[in-house]
Amino acid sequence: MKTLKKFLPLIAFVIAIFIGCNPEIVIDNNPDDTNDSIKNDTTTNKDTTTNDTIVIEEETIDNEINDPFYTIKSTRPAWYDEHPMAGTEANFSVKTDAVRLHFYGWGLDEDSVITVKFPESTTQYNRAILTYRMGGWNEGPADWDMTTMIMLKNPHDGQFYEIARAFTPYGGYFDINWEKLYYMDITEYLPMLNGEVEFHIYYGGWDATDKKAHTVTLTFDFYEGAKEKETIFYQKIYDSRASSNIGYRSWAYGVEGNDIEDAERLGLREIEIPENVKSLMMKVSISGHGADRGIFPDRGTTGKGQRANNAAEFDENFYRVMINDKLKFKGHIFYDNGDTYRQAGTYKYDRANWGPGLPLKVDWLEIYNIAEDGKLNLDLNLDRFNSRVNDLKGEGVANYIIEVDIFGYNN
Repeated sequence: MKTLKKFLPLIAFVIAIFIGCNPEIVIDNNPDDTNDSIKNDTTTNKDTTTNDTIVIEEETIDNEINDPFYTIKSTRPAWYDEHPMAGTEANFSVKTDAVRLHFYGWGLDEDSVITVKFPESTTQYNRAILTYRMGGWNEGPADWDMTTMIMLKNPHDGQFYEIARAFTPYGGYFDINWEKLYYMDITEYLPMLNGEVEFHIYYGGWDATDKKAHTVTLTFDFYEGAKEKETIFYQKIYDSRASSNIGYRSWAYGVEGNDIEDAERLGLREIEIPENVKSLMMKVSISGHGADRGIFPDRGTTGKGQRANNAAEFDENFYRVMINDKLKFKGHIFYDNGDTYRQAGTYKYDRANWGPGLPLKVDWLEIYNIAEDGKLNLDLNLDRFNSRVNDLKGEGVANYIIEVDIFGYNN
């Protein structure tokens, strides 16, 4: 199986070139062969379709401003294209060496491991910015758009938190001088970034050679200043890496007998919020992968459901945040790659929260009005899906890499 998986990128590349060079090829998206290309209206969070072939039932969000656990999407972007603290000198800065990305292995103990030395205390800092540099090795970047995950090992409890997820570009156009810089606000992680901290790096591809490979370089900048609020609580809610049922750090989607909504995956979580926590921030990190032509049974107008457009990489989806049995937020698992910078391959194709050569589209959700008893029962639900592959080890089975963390503030 592993030998076959080594050649999957080559097979996918040939298919991508064939489809890209044949504009008359149309991937059907419905069991009754009707045309149902999707256009999403992100303002209203409703789908509109060219031929009214996709219908997603309207849902009532029970989320008034004075309600317990009032939830809104933060204005914080998933990343910045320019350094948000440009012109201000960091009070502390540390940079790693460039890490050559190649397939290290399947498990956490096989990841590439680096150690970064931070100050013994970070209480004086009010902001932390991570600079994520993509680059090339020897002659330049490798050819493929592969998943890269950066996980820090919390020195206080030994638990791993994903601090960044990004996707390498199709590197065929680029030489050794190519680079891309992205900037991410990681202030919530400051309580974990003290002393010597271990980072694990996962890379989900086999495209590295002696001549070409992708690289990642990390720079951490800390800034002192008055604090409007401070992170005093954090907890991991969901983590597909820790309990993956197919490898690749992900959960299968729609496989019979392995529902992604089962208790050990996206099931209900009971969280106790400490009394001194006044507000919360939830970080939702979801990326879709696989090429599964299964069925979304609750979509469409024919009663037959909607056939997937190669789930879960190229199909949009939705997640629902349920708090204490009330729908508080509906999120969109979708990224429009229309403005993604030029590269080789199918970089213009929209994907499930990501694009080649970009960081993950993370959602930051602000939660207010903590209930007096501090009890938060959280459930995260995706649209129902029936996999056509229907095999945990089947090639192309739909899957999602998911991590959801929650942070508590003293204000």
